[in-house]
Amino acid sequence: MKKVDRSVRVLSKKATAMQRNASLCIVAASALTSVVNAAEWPFFRGPEYTGASQESSWNPKFSDPRIAWKAEVGTGAASFTVMGNRVLTSGNKDDKDTIWCFDLDSGKVLWKDTFPCKFEKRMFEGGTASTPTIDGDRVYNLSYDGQLRCLNLADGSLVWKAHLIDDFGGNLSTWKYAGSPLVQGKLVIVDCGGNGNSTLALDKSTGKKVWGSGNQNAGYASPIPMNLKGEAAVLVFKGKSMVAQRVSDGKQLWEVEWETSYDVNASSPVPLPNEQIVITSGYGGGRAALYDLSGSSPKELWRNDDIKTKMSSAVVHGDGVFAVSGDNSGKLICVSLKTGKTLWTEGGFGFGTLTLAGDKLVILGESGNLVIAEATTSGYKPISEAVILKRKCWVNPVLVNGRVLAKNNKGDTVCVDLSKE
Repeated sequence: MKKVDRSVRVLSKKATAMQRNASLCIVAASALTSVVNAAEWPFFRGPEYTGASQESSWNPKFSDPRIAWKAEVGTGAASFTVMGNRVLTSGNKDDKDTIWCFDLDSGKVLWKDTFPCKFEKRMFEGGTASTPTIDGDRVYNLSYDGQLRCLNLADGSLVWKAHLIDDFGGNLSTWKYAGSPLVQGKLVIVDCGGNGNSTLALDKSTGKKVWGSGNQNAGYASPIPMNLKGEAAVLVFKGKSMVAQRVSDGKQLWEVEWETSYDVNASSPVPLPNEQIVITSGYGGGRAALYDLSGSSPKELWRNDDIKTKMSSAVVHGDGVFAVSGDNSGKLICVSLKTGKTLWTEGGFGFGTLTLAGDKLVILGESGNLVIAEATTSGYKPISEAVILKRKCWVNPVLVNGRVLAKNNKGDTVCVDLSKE
C-alpha cells in the first residue's frame, strides 16, 4: 500500500464532484444492546454501539484466508447482524427487498423475507442501506423507502409492519432512509424526519406510536443510546445537527449544530466513558470533534478538520481515533483522542470501512482488500492483507466467532474463516 499526501482537500459546497460523491452517505447504519458474548453482533455498530467486536478467538495473521461460504443477496450496502448461529443482511433485486437469514457456519439459507421495494440507484449502486437490528427473538428492518418491518428471528414470519411516511408523516431526505432501527427497552426508535415526528419511538411489540419529537430533516446515521446525567438518552445525527433526546418521552436535551454539504451526516457518533463522544462527518464542513457531555450543554474539547468520514464511522482504541477518511480519495487516519492532533495517515483503502477487534483494526478497503492492522497511534502497522471481494465495497465488515462477514455493493457476500485452529 502506498503512502498518501497528508494534506486534505476541502471541496466547495457547489463542487460537482461532491454532488456525485454525496451518495456515499447512505451507507451509514444502525445501533443496539449490551454485550452478552462474542457471538453476538445485534446492531450495525455492534453490541456496545462503538463499532468494536469482543472477539478474541481469531487469527489476525493470514496470507490466503479460507472462504467458508459465499452468497448473493442483491444490491445494497446493508451490513450484517449476528445472533448465535444466525446471520442477517439484506439486498434488493427485481424491485424487491429481501431480508436474508443465513447459518453462520455453513451459509445455508435459514429463511428470507421478500417484499416490494422499487429499486433506485440514488447516485451509487443503489439498493438497501439500513442494517437489520436483532432484539431477543425479533428482527427490525427499515427499507430506504420507509417500510419498517418486525419479524420473528426464528423463521422470518411477519409480526407487524408500518410505513414511516404513510403512517407517521415522515419526510425522505435526498438519499432516503439509511439508519438502522435502535431498540431501547420497550421501544424501537428511528430517524423519521417530518414535523413532530423527526425522531419516532414505537412500541416494539405492536408498532404503535409511543412518542414523536422534533421537526428536523432526517440524517443518514444510525441512532445510538447514551446515559446522560443518569437519564437514558438517544443521540440522533440529523441533517443539520446532532440531537440528544430522552428515551422515555422524546424530550430534547440538547442540540449541536453540524452542517455539511447536502446535509450529509452519515457517520454514527462514538460514545465514550465519562460522558464524552466523538462525532465525525465528511463533505464540505466535514470534520471530527470530541465533546464533553457532563455539563449543562455539550462542550467541544477539540476539533480536527483532517478526518472527513463519508459513510464509514470511526472507532476508538486507547488514545487513538481511527477512521477511513477523505473527500476525493480515501485514507486510513489516526487522530489523538487527547489532543485531536493527526498522528498518521495511510492510503490504499478508498472509501472503505472498518471495525475494531481488541487492539486490531479489521478494514475492508473499497476495492475488496481485507486488511488487519494494529490499532496503534505510533504509525500504520499492517499484519495481514488479502483481496476477498471484487467491485466496490462500502459495507462494514463484521468479525464474530472467528469469522469475518463482508460484502460488496452488488451483494456478493463472503464469510472468511479466521478462527484459531
